[in-house]
Amino acid sequence: MTPKFLYELQPGEWARIINIEGGRGFRQRLYLRGIKEGDIVRVISSIRGPVVIEVNRSIIALGRGMARKIRIIKGR
Repeated sequence: MTPKFLYELQPGEWARIINIEGGRGFRQRLYLRGIKEGDIVRVISSIRGPVVIEVNRSIIALGRGMARKIRIIKGR
């Protein structure tokens, strides 16, 4: 499978985070929200507005700009 970005997933799809493309500050902001490389996420909503995901039993909303920097592989 070719890697995609988080914002490309449809609601209900699962994926594993393989890379976070951003600087140290961006990576730290995600880490403080409980998001890191290797985590499995499920998209709850991504049609309009923020991308809402479930990760580590938490629901988190990310702006589309943030979701464009998170590279994933579909599937659990």
